[in-house]
Amino acid sequence: MLQTQFLLALRTLRKNRVYAAINIFGLAVGVAACLLLFRLVHYELSFDTFHRNYDRIVRVVSYNFNPSAGESFGAGMPLPATDVLQTTVPQFAAFARIHQTWPTITVPDAPGSMLGKKFSTDEDHEMGIFVEPSFFKIFDFQWLAGDAESALGQPNSVVMRESMAKKCFGSWQAAVGKTVVMDNLLTLVVRGVVADLPPNSDLPFHVMIAYETVKSYPDFYNYHPGWGSTSSNDMAFALLNSADQFAAAEAVVGTVGQKEYGTNGKRGNTRVHHLQRLADAHFDDRFESIGITQTSKSRLAVLSAIGLLILIMACFNFINLATAQAAGRAREVGVRKTLGSSRGQLIRQFMSETTIIVLTSVALGSGLAALLASQLKRISDVPDSVPFLTDPMVLGFLGLTTLVVSVVSGAYPALVLASFNPVRALKNDLSARAIGGVSLRKALVVLQFVIAQALIVGTIVVINQMEFIRKKDLGFQPALVYDVFGISSDSSSLARLETFKRKLLEIPAIEMVSFASDVPSSGNNWSSNFALGRGGEDSPTNTELKFVDADYFKTYGLRFVAGHGMAPSDTMREAVVNQTMLRKLGISNPEEALTKEIRLGSGKWMPVVGVVEDFHAHSVHKTIESLLITTRKEYFSTAGIKIRPEKMDVTVASIQKAFEATFPEQVFTGKFLDESIAEFYKDEQRFSAMCKGFAGLAILISCLGLFGLATHMARQRTKEIGVRKVLGASVSSITGLLARDFIKLVVIAIVIASPLGWWAMQKWLEDFEYRIDIQWWMFVLAGSAAILVAFLTVSFQSIKAALVNPVKSLKSE
Repeated sequence: MLQTQFLLALRTLRKNRVYAAINIFGLAVGVAACLLLFRLVHYELSFDTFHRNYDRIVRVVSYNFNPSAGESFGAGMPLPATDVLQTTVPQFAAFARIHQTWPTITVPDAPGSMLGKKFSTDEDHEMGIFVEPSFFKIFDFQWLAGDAESALGQPNSVVMRESMAKKCFGSWQAAVGKTVVMDNLLTLVVRGVVADLPPNSDLPFHVMIAYETVKSYPDFYNYHPGWGSTSSNDMAFALLNSADQFAAAEAVVGTVGQKEYGTNGKRGNTRVHHLQRLADAHFDDRFESIGITQTSKSRLAVLSAIGLLILIMACFNFINLATAQAAGRAREVGVRKTLGSSRGQLIRQFMSETTIIVLTSVALGSGLAALLASQLKRISDVPDSVPFLTDPMVLGFLGLTTLVVSVVSGAYPALVLASFNPVRALKNDLSARAIGGVSLRKALVVLQFVIAQALIVGTIVVINQMEFIRKKDLGFQPALVYDVFGISSDSSSLARLETFKRKLLEIPAIEMVSFASDVPSSGNNWSSNFALGRGGEDSPTNTELKFVDADYFKTYGLRFVAGHGMAPSDTMREAVVNQTMLRKLGISNPEEALTKEIRLGSGKWMPVVGVVEDFHAHSVHKTIESLLITTRKEYFSTAGIKIRPEKMDVTVASIQKAFEATFPEQVFTGKFLDESIAEFYKDEQRFSAMCKGFAGLAILISCLGLFGLATHMARQRTKEIGVRKVLGASVSSITGLLARDFIKLVVIAIVIASPLGWWAMQKWLEDFEYRIDIQWWMFVLAGSAAILVAFLTVSFQSIKAALVNPVKSLKSE
């Protein structure tokens, strides 16, 4: 029986090749898109879930509120607060502090030497941490050699990840017991090796140093054990006794530091510590990421919705074409019923046809997805090493998709066909309502184009926002500035900065060189409390900080609205502030600031010698904050090099040669500033690429449906077209007549989709502090594109039908 139904289904599909091809191709594209998006979303949702105690791991974070500046969030912890947390929260089964660093590791040629093979962790998005042994009671690491207590229980000990040990020593076995030098400062003994974590981990720690070690060099590693000092590099993690103790533990954590932060309360500030579940850390961009990447659940929801909508559009095509062709199969149904076929048998027959199409589509879609999987890295961080079609979750998703699509796409057409009255079916006397209804098909076409139109609007908005960012005046000139990062700030390296600068300026294409703690626009966020004007209280808000030399302003093209830059100095003697600081303090005249002095924390008073025009110290996702710029040579770690646009590859090679000659014990790392800034918007660029791709797919699937319906309509109206041609109708008038109904449906879809698209993209733009306004022309452009594509799709079949010899048309049955 099943074999008979299968053979009949194949024969029917072979007879209706165009119908079958459109459905198979449309469903295959929908399945491939849905499968790729499922891979991406599943990967992002799987971060760190491999830890056995995943649901019990938390991070301590901070919430700050100031009446003037609003709310802010941070994952950094004052070190005394971590001491209190370690002893006062009974719900913690384990507690560990870490201090993040991005070290240079040297494998010395000889004992006591600073020369040898060098590796920069920052180069490969790796990281180092000073860590307590209890960290390994919270997170799961497989120990290949050593254990937490013995390896990290004493200072100057280091544990390496397997890949880092192989990089340094050729094999992890050879690493144990060997000596390395970190940052040309610390001599460390490798006392343990742990296996690499899976790629879906937010713990990119390849070098783990005993926590006590950082206390020996507090200034070099910015380790400041005071309540008034907070660094995002200092984080605290805990393991709850049980997951349901989260609220109780957070209540205790919220009381920590309230007495010590009380002085802030006098200025209206409030600061409260909270707990953040590990399950939320990868998705909550209010707080610093533990590792390299973060994504938002709202973006994953959008991607999931897009994949589902693409698949639904393909299902709509199937339903539309199946019901449209129902009239052509009316006599077949009538004959089958007359010969004794039951309604159930007919439903099974038509569902078997659907199942064949769906299985073929799923197979083709899976193959297409497998071919395109390697291209997924252009729009996501999913590595090629992650299993795809062999992943049980993916296979389960494919099975569920096959079942759901078969039922959704085939049930309604099967029920319609099986319900035909045999007498009327044999007479070919069925109403439009009986064969599924023209109104249903129109509704499905409208829904398809609503989805496609909304995606087109979204794509236009995203493209324009990214163009706005690209062209936005950032307040400085990033072009043709090459930055060398990670210059060691030990006394020996600092003494050689002028030698390095002299060698750079000897290169013909280099115009200017500046040393600083940071480039103008970065993800760094050094801040401090401050007071402007002797005798006054500290400002209610903190200021961000940059430590630079006297050539910084010219190198990066910063613009002054009053005064000038600082005089050359190794220490903090003069200061430059930005316009935002003055605005927050109620100073409208920049010249007035030049008569005042400023103090950071409890430091010395410095005269304000300049007011710089506001520039974006971060991405345009964030608003411009108060900024103080001063000199402090011990913090210099970056060289900004202004070059001329000639033989840039040769110039960069010369810069590297000068660096390696001056700092042979360090690793060269450099990048053009505009490339660094572009990384801020990597996610948006990927989102833009996805919008373009899926908007194109949505239009393609919609047009496949239109093409199929137009083909069916042309066949149904063959005699009418012949009569009109005999009576003198032109090809253009017949084409317009046949296309008119479909264009009306597209226009209705545009009217429905426009407000939906506006609302969705307005929500997306809210993530940017500086953004475009959604303009009316965007909707006109999107609508015009949809109408044009729909018209061309329908016109192809309409013109083909109109060109047929009317004699043949009138003879047609």
